[in-house]
Amino acid sequence: MLLNRFGKELLFFDGGMGTQLQKKGLSPGELPETMNITCPDIVKSVHMDYLNAGCDIITTNTFGANSLKFDNVEEIISSGVRLVKEAIRESGKKAYTALDVGPTGKLLKPCGTLSFDEAYNLFR
Repeated sequence: MLLNRFGKELLFFDGGMGTQLQKKGLSPGELPETMNITCPDIVKSVHMDYLNAGCDIITTNTFGANSLKFDNVEEIISSGVRLVKEAIRESGKKAYTALDVGPTGKLLKPCGTLSFDEAYNLFR
């Protein structure tokens, strides 16, 4: 269990996903999360690279996935989770899957237009 490992050993997270996807063909202006559906082999290859480098915790390609940006956010997130799990299984290594959650891109009221309830619903 992951919690039993805390404080007893070093655990390594993977690194940046967007920069690695850029190296593998992500176009300027393209949202990296869409590649979970359009180019799953490329996304999985990034996960495999991190697993082969010795990472213990692999994050999903879902940093910017929210319903403000995507109509198919559930598909993007479930694809992102599936790709990490497939990469871990195929690598034969022991690793954990972590959901990567980033900001909404909007400011909360009164500084911005996003209400607290809207923000809550985006993250729930």
